[in-house]
Amino acid sequence: MSKILRVGQFGRTFTRGMAEYIKTVEQLQHPVSNDTVKIFKFLAFFVGFPLLGVAMVNCYIKIREENHEPPPEFIHYPYMKIMNKAFPWKDGKHSLFHNAKKNYIPGIGYEE
Repeated sequence: MSKILRVGQFGRTFTRGMAEYIKTVEQLQHPVSNDTVKIFKFLAFFVGFPLLGVAMVNCYIKIREENHEPPPEFIHYPYMKIMNKAFPWKDGKHSLFHNAKKNYIPGIGYEE
């Protein structure tokens, strides 16, 4: 029974060697060197912003290519588009986030 740790002692088993890692506020504060600021500015201007621009151009090209493709032919599988109950808005066949170009409606097809 004496080998069982009490609740207060249990917490100390995890924090025994932590005194060397826990520092005071004065020890944690240190001045930021100008070299660190220069490195982050360099990374932001010459790495971050160009990568952001390349990503924007890539997205723009992908969207332009996507708009010229016809929608895929719908293949009716018996386990897809099961509607036991109509949606409570509009005509009951359109989902809340319906996209007329991408979503197929049973009995109607693609709207655009």
